[in-house]
Amino acid sequence: MLSQLLSSRLKTNVINLFLAHPVRSFSFTELRVNSNAPSKILKQTLRELDKIEFINMTAKNKVRYYQMNKHFTLYPELVTLLRKVRQIPTDNLAKAASKLTSAKLIALTGVFVGKPRLETDILIVGKIGTKRLNTFITLAEKFAEQEISYTIFSIQEFEYRKILNDRFVKNILENNPLIVIDKTKQRKPLARLIYK
Repeated sequence: MLSQLLSSRLKTNVINLFLAHPVRSFSFTELRVNSNAPSKILKQTLRELDKIEFINMTAKNKVRYYQMNKHFTLYPELVTLLRKVRQIPTDNLAKAASKLTSAKLIALTGVFVGKPRLETDILIVGKIGTKRLNTFITLAEKFAEQEISYTIFSIQEFEYRKILNDRFVKNILENNPLIVIDKTKQRKPLARLIYK
């Protein structure tokens, strides 16, 4: 089934990107940057992956986002194979977020995790310098191919909203965000951190 898709290194890079980051939802632009695949090959690969139901698609404002279909028949076997690969494609947005070390929490959500109807696409808790924040949001909007929504809370407001069981915070945290940084005081981590 996947023999044709795995026939070229560039197509394999696209497949490995989805397998390595199954929570993430990528626009065409972000896939092209992260996989180093030329547009023509990427379009062809996405058509083939969609045809065999390897990926799921969502959309917001006519921009399509592609995400690993974890119910794909060969998903467990492919993840096992991926562990043997030396060079795993990087999630450049998550890597950029991980460098905002002054933040207490950074969560990619909304369009970045296949949930375009959520109220925000990035949740940030703590202080980040204006210049660094602007650089990061510019990159996020480039990858999203559109303006994104982001929310910034102080650590005190975030903790207070959690105590109150605030609908906004609860909705974000219960919809499988990708936690890039978590230095909050909670006893158990929100999710597995991807960058340390």
